[in-house]
Amino acid sequence: KEKKWQFSKTSTSERAMVIGLGGLNLFGVIILATMLKNIAVTPSGFVTFVSDIFPLFQIYAGSFFAIPLIRWILICKTNAEIEKRNRAREQCSLALELPDPSLRRKLLSAQDMAQRTFIGKDQIVYSTDRDLLKQDYEARDWDQRFREIKKTD
Repeated sequence: KEKKWQFSKTSTSERAMVIGLGGLNLFGVIILATMLKNIAVTPSGFVTFVSDIFPLFQIYAGSFFAIPLIRWILICKTNAEIEKRNRAREQCSLALELPDPSLRRKLLSAQDMAQRTFIGKDQIVYSTDRDLLKQDYEARDWDQRFREIKKTD
């Protein structure tokens, strides 16, 4: 069974504090926007600097909520796909636990063939314990013997 993705391992209270901090940040940006709109004097120095970087504050406040929201949507989509795969696995597992007669015969046949299949040293074509050039010669020799056997059939 495939495990679902978690958005975060933080506790509910920690998430509430993060949301509160983001809300406070957003509230601060809104207050600052109204203050910058209603400036009665000519801005200079620090006020000009804050006014110049204000779009960055807005982007930060918006992305503080937008990025986790997008991540949450993607995780929900991924978890839905995981759930779909888990259901398919469970259905296949149930089909294997209680197979119909045709599937039972096929499974028994496959199990029997798996027990009979054994690859010995005489069937190995390539090995790492010998030099490649020597193996190439042996492969050509084996291929030639195979062709001779095939001609006699």
